[in-house]
Amino acid sequence: MGRGYRALKYPKLELDLNHYIFDTPTTRKLLGHKNNMKTLLSGIATALLLSLANSASARTLTTDTGMPSFLPNSSFTDNSITAELLQMNGMADLVHLSGDSMVAPANADPQITIGGDFSANSGDEFDVIYNFNVTLGTTDPILLTIDLQTIVGNVQETFSTVLTINPGFGHYQGKIDGPLFSLATSGLWKGHLTFNFTGADGTNNPDPGNLLVKLRRIDYRLGSCIPEPSSYVFLGLGIAAVAVVALRRRQLA
Repeated sequence: MGRGYRALKYPKLELDLNHYIFDTPTTRKLLGHKNNMKTLLSGIATALLLSLANSASARTLTTDTGMPSFLPNSSFTDNSITAELLQMNGMADLVHLSGDSMVAPANADPQITIGGDFSANSGDEFDVIYNFNVTLGTTDPILLTIDLQTIVGNVQETFSTVLTINPGFGHYQGKIDGPLFSLATSGLWKGHLTFNFTGADGTNNPDPGNLLVKLRRIDYRLGSCIPEPSSYVFLGLGIAAVAVVALRRRQLA
């Protein structure tokens, strides 16, 4: 009798345990939340991949062979100015001018030129960031024009600033805001640094007194001025993670 009672009791107890552990409203709710979270995280991962693919689409910036060019070459001596194309993790492409050069007025307006092709996304902005030192040995100031030109469908736009370069040592920095593209587009771009030795006061200034230009940076930059779609996805991931932690804390309380 004792053996029969135990034989019936323990299987019944095991079935009851299975029922209470694996088939209760609480466990069904937890499993349901788990499946919902799997679906949510799967959807977020898919959106992330799609947004990364879209953000890596059309934006490119290139430079033509032989850039930068110097016109005329005889105006630029002890010249180490070079151009480097940099890509900033999908956020921007830029052409970085740096180096030193002596500048003499072999003609009225010696010029440094850079240029190439570009493709822009909707919401991209083209601009120029400059930061450089100049040592001018004359008693009269001269003018330096920095510009950016874009050519799209034979339509040219020019964005520029004119700096007065004063005698002695000077530090000059700033930014030129170029076009903001409302639609994806492509075309040509050019940039110039033009030295005008006529002088800011209109008088002739044929000898710049060994003008020395030290470019820390002249950056022609094409990049997004609004957050990339992937930024919104990462924000969504953060919000989802916070929601999961809060839900689990409520369930364990």
